[in-house]
Amino acid sequence: MTSDALLSRLAATRARYEGRAAQRKHVRATVERRGVLHTDTPHRVTHRLNRLGIDWQLAAAVEGGASALRSGPRELDLDRLLGRNGVVDTGFLDCGLAAARAVGRVRVAGRCATGVLVSPVLLLTTNTALPSVTDAARAEVEFDDVATGLCPERFFVTDLVLDFTVVAVREGTLPPHLRLVEHEGKAILGERLTSVRFPADGPKQFGLREHVLVDVLDNYVHYEPGSEVSGGPIFNDQWEVVALHHSGVASGSAWTAGEGVRISRVLRSLRERPLTGEAAHLRAQVFDTAGPVVPEADSELRAALVNLDIGRTRVYYDPVADRNARDRYYAGVRPTREALHQLLTTTHVRRPAYRPCRMLYPWVDLHPDLKLRSLHSGAALDPAELIRADVESEAARSRRFRDLAAAGLPDPGTLLAEFDVLEQALPFNCEHAVPQTSFDRREPMRGDLHHQFTREVGDTPDDPWDRSGPVARAVLYFLVRYPGVVDDALVPDLIMCHERDPVTDHEQHRNAAIAEIQGNRNPFIDHPGWALDI
Repeated sequence: MTSDALLSRLAATRARYEGRAAQRKHVRATVERRGVLHTDTPHRVTHRLNRLGIDWQLAAAVEGGASALRSGPRELDLDRLLGRNGVVDTGFLDCGLAAARAVGRVRVAGRCATGVLVSPVLLLTTNTALPSVTDAARAEVEFDDVATGLCPERFFVTDLVLDFTVVAVREGTLPPHLRLVEHEGKAILGERLTSVRFPADGPKQFGLREHVLVDVLDNYVHYEPGSEVSGGPIFNDQWEVVALHHSGVASGSAWTAGEGVRISRVLRSLRERPLTGEAAHLRAQVFDTAGPVVPEADSELRAALVNLDIGRTRVYYDPVADRNARDRYYAGVRPTREALHQLLTTTHVRRPAYRPCRMLYPWVDLHPDLKLRSLHSGAALDPAELIRADVESEAARSRRFRDLAAAGLPDPGTLLAEFDVLEQALPFNCEHAVPQTSFDRREPMRGDLHHQFTREVGDTPDDPWDRSGPVARAVLYFLVRYPGVVDDALVPDLIMCHERDPVTDHEQHRNAAIAEIQGNRNPFIDHPGWALDI
């Protein structure tokens, strides 16, 4: 690339960066005031937590100051994400060293850049470094203990706009490559990132958690500070490549900000190229993400038990803090059905899928003695035992689904009937105050924690619309949050049961815990008198 073209690229980066000063100021203020979980969009934060194997229950608890009794890599990942702990374990460093082996120094015509091996034989670097087949044919790449040439005649794809080049490396003794992840969820605003780069002279360098992600654009990310060497990978704490560093914003001799091309955009561009023959085969290796499979049931059980451990260390219910949260939540709101519907919908910013072993049993539905109770009988249940049973239930459903798929999938009705039989054979279940058949098991209704309760199988009321106070208030919430599902003819009876059976400490705890996770509250627990206003 000519010096004029390079200057033009730097000018374009500066224009993008300076044009979003207000957004970055908002990001910094929000991180400082509310924390990293509330800075990016709920959608992106949820994807990030999902990639870490963390649910909102655990994230909200740890953010509030709770500590896990059993702490593993997942919990350390969360602590680092929240900025509670900058400590890294030896496993983190070992993984970083392994990832960095795939990073090499690219030399061409007296210039140097960084590149990263992204398949057994393909190298990713910038278009700035290798803009043409001619440049690639003259270049070589140096890894820690091997130097080799490039084979653009086998594979060469470049993108001037996104500033990346993918080129084949001469086969030989190459280091293990990095697997690139196309999906969302690799980093969120306010998160710390690591760069690995190869300067023109000297050893490979780490910018270990040196950068902070401050902006996400359509094709690029911005992080502060930047670095001089282009073509290097930008990693998250799990050593997944978030971006390809390609440019930055300088202030004097320092790089105040860096700009990386989002790796999902690189992969999308690469996937869309019309390739055939060997080139298509080599490209396919970039998207081959096969790796060791962790038994899902084991991972799910451990995660749920960590949530339970954390619950045992928390204050069960803080009336002063909850009153303050309630006052802020309803400030300026009139208790009409329309106004409450708008409030409950717009504040329902996090919508976890139905997952009672992780979201309901470990904390939300615990009673003051830290036991669960069956909805109708009130029988005390051990939460750890119920969590294990629920995980086993889900594993049984998964096995049955695989068996049915192998035999040819039946119609949806038969499939649901099969799962119902499995569910009824287990000792515990999660009860929805509004039957799932009323909304065809759709999300977010199915996963909405405000109307989920613990129940033993066989603990069934005479009326499917149970009239206990907690269930009546849950149904009233559902009626306002999801208009058209609950018959308005039920309202007088629901209000009668609501008034007869006052709000308990258990319900107030539930409401506060659910607000931490979902963002919205049940107004008929917070303001019982409002039931008459709807």
